[in-house]
Amino acid sequence: MEGLFGNSRLAEIAGEAGKLLEYDPKGRLMLFPVRHHSPVCAYQLRRAVEEFSPTVILIEGPENANDLIPVLTDESTTLPAAIYYFYKDKKKLVSDDGEDYKCYYPFLKSSPEFAAMAEGSRRGIPARFIDLPYCEILINTAGSKGLRKEADKHSYTDDSRLARSQFYKRLCEKTGIRSFEEFWEKYFETEGLRLTAAQFCKNMHTYCVLTRSEEKADELEADGTNARERQMALRIKEALDGGERVLAVTGGFHSIGLARLLHSGNIKPVKLHKMPDDLQGCFPMAYSYQAADALHGYASGMSCPAFYDGITERLQNGGDVTSVYNDACLELLIATAKASSAKDILISIADVTSAHSIMKGLAALRNVSQCGLAELTDGITSAFIKGEKTLSSAMPLAIMQRIATGDGIGHIGDKSHVPPLVADFEKLCEQYKLKYTSVIPQEIDLPLFTGGRGLKVSRFFHRLKYLGADFARLDKGPDLHSGRDRSRVHEQWTYRRTPQVDAALIDCTTDGFTIEEACTAAAARSFTQTRRCEDAAQTAVSCFEMGIPLTDEQRSLLGSIVSSDSDLFSLGQGLRCFGRLYDMQELYEFEDTSLAVYMDMCMSRLITALPLMANAPDDSADDVVEIMRLMFSLTGGVLAAWRDTFEDALLTVAAAADKHPAVYGGTMGLLYAIDAKRRGDAEDAMRSYLSGSAEIRKLGADYLRGLFRTAGDIVLADDSFLKMTDELMVGFDTEDFMEILPSMRLAFSYFTPAETQDISKAVAGLHGVKADEVLAGDSIDEGLFRFGRKLDSLITAQLAGGERQ
Repeated sequence: MEGLFGNSRLAEIAGEAGKLLEYDPKGRLMLFPVRHHSPVCAYQLRRAVEEFSPTVILIEGPENANDLIPVLTDESTTLPAAIYYFYKDKKKLVSDDGEDYKCYYPFLKSSPEFAAMAEGSRRGIPARFIDLPYCEILINTAGSKGLRKEADKHSYTDDSRLARSQFYKRLCEKTGIRSFEEFWEKYFETEGLRLTAAQFCKNMHTYCVLTRSEEKADELEADGTNARERQMALRIKEALDGGERVLAVTGGFHSIGLARLLHSGNIKPVKLHKMPDDLQGCFPMAYSYQAADALHGYASGMSCPAFYDGITERLQNGGDVTSVYNDACLELLIATAKASSAKDILISIADVTSAHSIMKGLAALRNVSQCGLAELTDGITSAFIKGEKTLSSAMPLAIMQRIATGDGIGHIGDKSHVPPLVADFEKLCEQYKLKYTSVIPQEIDLPLFTGGRGLKVSRFFHRLKYLGADFARLDKGPDLHSGRDRSRVHEQWTYRRTPQVDAALIDCTTDGFTIEEACTAAAARSFTQTRRCEDAAQTAVSCFEMGIPLTDEQRSLLGSIVSSDSDLFSLGQGLRCFGRLYDMQELYEFEDTSLAVYMDMCMSRLITALPLMANAPDDSADDVVEIMRLMFSLTGGVLAAWRDTFEDALLTVAAAADKHPAVYGGTMGLLYAIDAKRRGDAEDAMRSYLSGSAEIRKLGADYLRGLFRTAGDIVLADDSFLKMTDELMVGFDTEDFMEILPSMRLAFSYFTPAETQDISKAVAGLHGVKADEVLAGDSIDEGLFRFGRKLDSLITAQLAGGERQ
């Protein structure tokens, strides 16, 4: 290790400022460099606190979260935990887009920052964060840099530079190491436990200074590094000027930057902005091992965080530093073998013994004092995977990775700082006996209409879904928004808690103190932000699913939206939603007398506008027919008072000079459904298409499509329509027939299987063939048929020519 990290290179690059990086237990300042969530950094930091005896511990972290340090170090708090930061850029200080920003600052048992806070709490030493508030970091960061990079989740701590430097890559080439994690584990995690705190600190500084030497000055300015270091250096200087003995715990990348600023004595303060509480804030929240895992996208994480937390626990409990990794790896090896056997993967005791021997042999060959994850992985690969390495045979590796990653989730003990929505979420989970303390997906079946907890839990899940908290996913069950699967009486959900659930609830904190209050406020906002009946009706469906009744103000607003919407298709979809809720309200124990009022308003607007919809464009004709079918259905029940008016509107559409054939067919079908004596009128309309030109005959297919959609039984009453349909289809040549084929296929898709069989029998009778041949005969590709016919003609011509010769 000394061969990699010598003194001369550090002194050459760091210059005079490098003196501030020296480990001096008797000095007044110690800059302690760390890699976030590193067990060895946490271990050596505790030793440094013991040797240095600081009067204050300053930690890299946004200073507006200082009041959360006691919450995180409280005995009732269980790690992993995190501080969640949010900033709403309504003042457009970050960019003209005025976006919302959020990030996490996770803490594990292996996090040196947590070790600094915990040691300070245990020893009565004040501990403070000294970095810029989250919003100020964003303001001082260029677009697409630092915390403004495009990412699914942002972490406040990001020391990914340590793993991507050219210096590290050259070290890997020199030492034959395959990855940064293997390099780090060998030269820092395992070997670092054998060093004194001073030796470890020197090696960390050396590596980080050499890594930093490759960074460009403009890049450090653009990603906010310079601004953050100015703020941290200023807070360190203030503490020193106040007579404190300062232990400053920061990412190792920042150490040389802080040293240079402190050495210069010229620290330009960063301009801080006054921000109201509704635009920025920070909260403690439960976090999970999976979210903290580097392999799950956490930029500053180490892979297998539960394994490294286990190392930290062993060290804190007095474990032998010379064997702590050997013991942990052996324990993980045995756990992997047991878990593999539970999944019917045959692992023998001899396999475990072989894997252990391979691990120890590789450690000796690689000159590593203890076995690490790299040796464990190679040992399992060699001893547990029989034959070729495939996805299935490599299952033991996946199992090992899962165990080492961990599936636990933390808990915040001091509820006074927990956002009210998160507290209400946990209270309701306990009330409904839901397993919310694990990230392992849980499945639950909810009977909706038996009077038990099923409907209550369903409404709870729908509320969380509405707030954007991805806690539960509906796998099977009725979808009231689309009207699908309405006959299902059970819902099947899969749920699990992740940090994103807490983050989403924190984002909604300003909407209320309970989940129900937040959903009510969010729904009210949705009503005020739309002027479309369809969108407002969908919000009403969401309220129905959540079991949240509309307020008088919301009912009035909804009525205003319906009465002012001029989009007829939006009104049609709104009518469909209101009708669906009206039918389901008794079953869901959610009565709303205003639903009939909204339906009546929609019907009034639609009937008035129905004649205007007669000449709908091709891409809207089917939608018009669907709206007319809906109106017909409702005027046969809850809106029966509108039946005569609806019939008059249909007659007006039928008499219109210019109308779409599909709309015309749908209209004639509904008029027939109202009065069967109008069958002759529908037939006459079809004959008018048959007697026209080829282009007019093509429109007959669209007419049938609309007719069969609204009155399919008209075909089954007698064979007159089948004969006309047959006449239409056989009267076309191949090219024209292919043109009408989509409409004809759609027209006949409206029939049930039993009706299709009856039609096939009737068609078979017309052509003198068996019904089975019509319904289930082999289909012939039209292109192939044409090719075959052409081939036959060519062969015939060739044969005829041969006979003449």
